[in-house]
Amino acid sequence: MIKYHISILISICLTMLGCASAQEQSNQALNYNISGTVSEVVSEGKAVLSIFDPISQVKTPIDTAIIESTGQYRLEYQYAEPDLYRVDFNNKQYVMLVIGEGQSDIQLDVQGVSKGHVNIKGSPDSEKLLAYDIFRLESNARLVKPTYAAMQAASKADDHEAEITAVENYAHASEAHRVELLDFTSEEIGSSIALYGSMLRWTGDEEIARLDKLVEAFKKVHPDLKMTKVMEDKVDRFRSVAVGSITPMIELPDSSGQTLTLSDIKGKYTLIDFWASWCGPCLLQIPDLKESYAAFHDKGFEIVGVSVDNNAKRWKKSINKYDMAWPQISDLKGWGSEAAADYNVTFIPFNVLIDSEGKIIAKNLHSKALKKKLSELLD
Repeated sequence: MIKYHISILISICLTMLGCASAQEQSNQALNYNISGTVSEVVSEGKAVLSIFDPISQVKTPIDTAIIESTGQYRLEYQYAEPDLYRVDFNNKQYVMLVIGEGQSDIQLDVQGVSKGHVNIKGSPDSEKLLAYDIFRLESNARLVKPTYAAMQAASKADDHEAEITAVENYAHASEAHRVELLDFTSEEIGSSIALYGSMLRWTGDEEIARLDKLVEAFKKVHPDLKMTKVMEDKVDRFRSVAVGSITPMIELPDSSGQTLTLSDIKGKYTLIDFWASWCGPCLLQIPDLKESYAAFHDKGFEIVGVSVDNNAKRWKKSINKYDMAWPQISDLKGWGSEAAADYNVTFIPFNVLIDSEGKIIAKNLHSKALKKKLSELLD
């Protein structure tokens, strides 16, 4: 009888140990690596691997490797679940990777110069993201860059009429560019985890139904991933700042250090204008904003500039240089700005027009479109 009980106890203990070992094994992170060759080698060159947050656009370094004189490098990290990564080479070129289960040995060869050639093996999802990025650059060069060049030329020539037209054309071209990106995403990425990397360029509004469909299809394939919840939350935030919604509250320091709350603004209609001192298109649209402000401010129109700068000196210098008379606020966190996240700002210039109750009545009005809307509302 004693032997019988002892054998049961031993059996139970062995079973428990076996379960514990299995549990420990399931919780144990896996060792993954990224290696390859950099064809443009520089003295004391480095490759830095970071986890990249597509919401705040903040990178968190997790490994650094010296690039050998032969151009070879090797990065290693512990894999827990699919995520978005960025590899920076000598601070001159970077590549985005989205790495899934089993993609433990990735070969990444780069030219090592700005926008140099990239080749990826061992990560089909990263290859899809690379194809997306190549298409993005081509679409931007074809649609957006020419209109931006026209804005610059009109500004340099001090041709106000041409500048107004150029700003309007730039806005339309940017919208067409974003539609092309979503078309490519739907057709070429689908439910691949590369969808998580494309989230950087989502804009919402007329895209919400399409994004909903994409994320729902992704969830069916990847129901338990962290990135699934992040993408669902982003689409939900798009709904919260769609036309007809009440705006999220903004409470940030102004350029003098005093806290300004959106509810402090007493205009009948207020344009919340997201911009930055380093954003060329933002600076080129300032003359149009000043013209609208001069024409409609006394009738109840206000502007609040929300900057995604992270350099206080540069931000304040631009405010003074361009003589922007309306309130300016910023937490100086760059793309990590809470206000930018709340409003799902993924590109600038970006603006939202609200009424006195805080309801969004229009978005991304520029140049003639803004003046036309204000004339309808205030004249």
